[in-house]
Amino acid sequence: MTASYTEISESAGQEETVTPRPTVLELPSSQADFLNQLEGTVTRHGDMISFVAGDLEAKIKLSSPPATSRQEPLLFGQVTLVEELEAEACVLAASVDSLAEALSETLHGISALTVDCLETYRDVVCKACDSIDNNIKAMYQLMAKCEEMSKSMQHVHKLAAHIKNIKHLLDMFEALPG
Repeated sequence: MTASYTEISESAGQEETVTPRPTVLELPSSQADFLNQLEGTVTRHGDMISFVAGDLEAKIKLSSPPATSRQEPLLFGQVTLVEELEAEACVLAASVDSLAEALSETLHGISALTVDCLETYRDVVCKACDSIDNNIKAMYQLMAKCEEMSKSMQHVHKLAAHIKNIKHLLDMFEALPG
């Protein structure tokens, strides 16, 4: 919209012609210097000039048409720009609040999932360590039993050698003529 708020409210019932919004606002440097005289901050980035007004709310209230009376019902065209801005700010604040709440819930969910994953990992590592410890103990027990069995089998080797010797003697006796 290129018309002012007053022009819009006065021509609410009339058909208005819409002029296209300019894409470039060219100010000669002599005309642009008037911004430095206003209350606010002027910044320049290349060809772009930005002006941030000080106490914008007061300036908007001064530029708005005066409200008639608070006891009278407001007509469509009598809502001030500040009230519209406040309503939009409330909607925006509610939207930001719901977004922040949803983000917070999502982050809490992600954190809870991360904690669950880490607890599962910890449990798996602990169980793996316990299992490895038990397997090492069982291996040492098996090695001890094998060593015990090997010691107990030493006399069996002597006995086997003695039986072999007896068998050899028996074969010799059977081979004698007789």
